[in-house]
Amino acid sequence: MKLLDNKMNKKGSFVDLFVFIIFAFIVAIIIVVFLYIGSITTTQLHASMDDMNLSDGTNNVSVVIDNTMGVTYSAYQTMRWTGILIFFGMIIGIFIGSYMVQTKPIFFIPYIFIVIIAIVVSVGIANAFELLMATEDMASTFAQTTAINWFILQLPIIVTITGFIGGLIMFSRLGKGEQQYYAYQ
Repeated sequence: MKLLDNKMNKKGSFVDLFVFIIFAFIVAIIIVVFLYIGSITTTQLHASMDDMNLSDGTNNVSVVIDNTMGVTYSAYQTMRWTGILIFFGMIIGIFIGSYMVQTKPIFFIPYIFIVIIAIVVSVGIANAFELLMATEDMASTFAQTTAINWFILQLPIIVTITGFIGGLIMFSRLGKGEQQYYAYQ
């Protein structure tokens, strides 16, 4: 019976949607900033140091830049797709957390209010991201991250769908955990 009690104590949270919204925005901004810094750094290094030769004369600095910062910038390019995988992983985590929550029917109304507030917050986050996309300096970098841009701009719709599916998962299993608990005693 103790093994069953340990499994029953693992719970999700009602605020997973807010964590998802904030984390998605932060991850998207970090990815764009890393891509921007990598691009600017590589370009500036090439512009200012391409004509230099190393002391042995066999290699020039542009080869060294390509082998160091060029490889790093190429690695940053993969962040465009790993960010989307992180977002989908977080959505799956919300569904798993919703399954783990043991709740009473009285919490359905507060949950609806939480989802509505999360939708309103996600609209503000999507609008702020759209303003950032319009900046002249970073417009070319945002143009490289089309999937992340789409995901963040569609965040209110994604939060709505995720919140209501999470609620269905959470409230459709009402009483099932209690029935399993009492069946083993």
